[in-house]
Amino acid sequence: MRSTKLLALAAAATAVAWSGLARAQAFPSGPVTIIIPIGAGGSDAIARIIGERVSKTWGQPVVVVNKPGAGTMLGTEAVARAKPDGHTLGMAISALTINPAIRASMSYDTLKDIRGVTLLANAAMVGAVHASVPASNAKEFIAWAKTKKPDEIAYLTPGIGTLGHISGELFQNAAGIKMLHVPYQESNRAVTDFIAGQGQAFFGLWQSVEALVRADKVKVLGIFNKTRMADYPNVPTIAETLPGVETVSRLGAIAPAGTPKAVLDKISADFNAIIRMEDVKERFRPFGMVPVGSTPEEFDAVIAKELAEWKDVLGRAGVKPN
Repeated sequence: MRSTKLLALAAAATAVAWSGLARAQAFPSGPVTIIIPIGAGGSDAIARIIGERVSKTWGQPVVVVNKPGAGTMLGTEAVARAKPDGHTLGMAISALTINPAIRASMSYDTLKDIRGVTLLANAAMVGAVHASVPASNAKEFIAWAKTKKPDEIAYLTPGIGTLGHISGELFQNAAGIKMLHVPYQESNRAVTDFIAGQGQAFFGLWQSVEALVRADKVKVLGIFNKTRMADYPNVPTIAETLPGVETVSRLGAIAPAGTPKAVLDKISADFNAIIRMEDVKERFRPFGMVPVGSTPEEFDAVIAKELAEWKDVLGRAGVKPN
């Protein structure tokens, strides 16, 4: 009897495996839509590069649709509510894991309604200071900041709850200093005022100040990557001065929860193959994006980890969900 039950269970497991394989082989059976939760820009361009290539791989049209609004939540909700068959996918930026920490209510549950497909690329975050600041590196800046009152040093970011804000909070907490946060609605205005001397420091995407660094118009405290950038080996990491202080801007592909594992694995493998092509890597470079690639499970783990981390950081910063 026991042997019969074991054989039946084995047969059932085999049937499930073959069923999943069949679905993966059948995918895609029609056009695929990739939803971008922001307007035209870096992530939009990356999605179109991938869509263009994977359309040839799949032999099906891949349509990229911008659906901005509500801090990326409109586009992400559309993915979460789509039929979980792989034919509707989404792009996710770091707002995916930040929104639950700053939004009092959301129309979807990030962990329950979304599945990771692959972590496509990372972009570096940076801490920079105005040329007038008497410090040339993170160690000198921290020493100088400790001689100032909290409201005497302003750090500018693209907004409350952005990864720039999180980076600034992590930096000052680890350094044991206090600075005044001055949030903007978007990065370009923050950088413009930073250069004009409206603040002593800026925390945001490396790409936002890369040209200014090359022109020696600002001084870099460091990037928040775990390791130095290949293109800028002389730029230190913040972790070299403040061990463990790391943030990175993410770009990943997501799908509705319930999408079959075999389909997720196929999409992930096909996307990863594309982003590892040398010519695609070069097309990512102007956007400050470095291709990564992961399994769905690995990206799910990143999402869960950052959801908890950013909620803790912003909570300690006094940012209340609204």
